[in-house]
Amino acid sequence: MRNDYRNTIYCPELKGIKERKKAVEDMIKTDHSRARDMHNYLSPNDGKYKGEFIKAYNGKCSYCGVSNDIVSKTFFEIDHFFYKESFSSKAEAGEMDNLVLACHTCNHRKGAFEIPREDADKLHPDGDGIIGCFERDEKYYIHISDGNEDDVVKLFYEKLGLGDELRRLDYLLMSIYGLQHQLHSIEGMAEAYEKVGQMAELLRKKRNMV
Repeated sequence: MRNDYRNTIYCPELKGIKERKKAVEDMIKTDHSRARDMHNYLSPNDGKYKGEFIKAYNGKCSYCGVSNDIVSKTFFEIDHFFYKESFSSKAEAGEMDNLVLACHTCNHRKGAFEIPREDADKLHPDGDGIIGCFERDEKYYIHISDGNEDDVVKLFYEKLGLGDELRRLDYLLMSIYGLQHQLHSIEGMAEAYEKVGQMAELLRKKRNMV
């Protein structure tokens, strides 16, 4: 399997996402036995379910990979993978399988983009297909992988702005935070830890200007 373009070398691999999401759904249904539209329960920032949903995705946007080290809980959103207006009811659109974690940027850029049902396995972020569609280059930009340049993948890539400078800066910043966390656990690396933190702060300021 290809390397996951959403992960730095410090990010844990996302495994068992369907089981993790099912556990969150079970939690909701235990508290609300008549719950049908899961989106209603996952969306509120002050509710306990959104936090659990974020944990299910290792605290990372399922499309671009930006983490909650950079983006706060309030800037993570619950996206309908298939556009909600394409369903016969809100409850059907809000079924757990159709909900994924997205950062504000990805969710709003994706907007009403309708992904053909036959391309679900290729682009749904809960599966491995999307990992084969996109990759990071040596400068950390996201590109469409060779052999995957069909019209739907290209439009998805352009619509979400996966090739933008912001995605590169986020990846660099996540890598620096990962390194800093690693240094924190190594005796005698206090000075290096501090310098890496200063580097992260400079990059964060640049990111916020983009």
